[in-house]
Amino acid sequence: MKRASKRSQTPGARGFLAVLSVLTALGALVAIAPAAHAASTLVVPRDYRTIQAAVDAAASGDTILVQPRTYREEVVVSGKDLTLKAAGKGSPVIKAPATLTPFAQDVRHSVPVTSVVRIAHGAHVRMSGFTVTGPVPCNQLVSGITALQSSVLDLSRTRVVDMLPAPPCPADQAFGRGVTVGLPDFVQVDGASGSAASGRITHVTVTRYQTDGINLNGPSQGTPSRVVAENNVVTGGAQIPAAQAGIVVGSAVATVTGNRVSHAVCTLPGCGGDPISEFQSPGIAAIGTPSGTEISRNQVSDTDIGIYQIFSPDCCRISHNRLTGNRFFGIVIQDGNGTTDHNEITGGRVGIGVVADTVDTTGTLRGDRIRKTSVAPVREIQCCGFKATAVVKSD
Repeated sequence: MKRASKRSQTPGARGFLAVLSVLTALGALVAIAPAAHAASTLVVPRDYRTIQAAVDAAASGDTILVQPRTYREEVVVSGKDLTLKAAGKGSPVIKAPATLTPFAQDVRHSVPVTSVVRIAHGAHVRMSGFTVTGPVPCNQLVSGITALQSSVLDLSRTRVVDMLPAPPCPADQAFGRGVTVGLPDFVQVDGASGSAASGRITHVTVTRYQTDGINLNGPSQGTPSRVVAENNVVTGGAQIPAAQAGIVVGSAVATVTGNRVSHAVCTLPGCGGDPISEFQSPGIAAIGTPSGTEISRNQVSDTDIGIYQIFSPDCCRISHNRLTGNRFFGIVIQDGNGTTDHNEITGGRVGIGVVADTVDTTGTLRGDRIRKTSVAPVREIQCCGFKATAVVKSD
């Protein structure tokens, strides 16, 4: 019994070697395991002369601080998780260079698609405190900032200005957007139709753009883009004739709330007040938008149509918006049923228009306050054998 006890307490040579082998293997694993990346802060131009050089040198998790000055460059963030912030007082300016790199093709207009700042290939970027400015090249669909290819953009406290080409660019070759999240089907990216992205756009100012101030979009098939646009200021105005839109929601599920949108006015030939045969510029537009979008508590003024829902049946909650002095309509629901809820509409020709020219359309109008319109508070407009019906409910 004593001998057996002694043997149980003392490992043999074979057991000792087995234990030693395990410990050696664990030591090897510890030795070869990569150390976790310690997040770094890179400063432009102290550490790197350009923003793009800092982006190229940075690893995911890093912060890039950019000191105030003008950087005439194109910035591309691909596949990295980065924070880009203004450093010190003042706003660093990213100015569009004379030449931008095409990354997609707009097959509807047969023009290349470019951007001054591009967030691509699954990148996640938090960007704040910048000014992004044009003018931009003629005959390109150019954005100040674009997110695509499953990337995430958190953009705040940034100005995007002068996203328009300079005359004498012809009107049919003049394009320019402020901020774009996701791309629609008519844009081809790496052989695919459209591209999804997501993000949050808050406290951003977009001034003087050619076509769209903020465009939230995505492919019509697959997982939609999801975006919040909140507390932004979007102001139109183009030197070259244009059909503008302040905020556009296409194939995306979006929350558009607390924004101030103004001066989106159509100045092209063929613009006018008839939503069936003429063009209008909307402050906020839902075009081919899936259900789940909210358009609420925005202030829209001095546009052709304050809020325009078209080809988007039951897409949106349009509620508690304040629409003032929009010259043709406060709200239009066209070619797809829709509901409005407790909006306040003042001035213009018609408060709410329900329009049918490709499908029977019913607008259910609940508790909207409409006053000082020159033609009618509510108007049904129909064509081509289709019926428009406005159902007005006091509450």
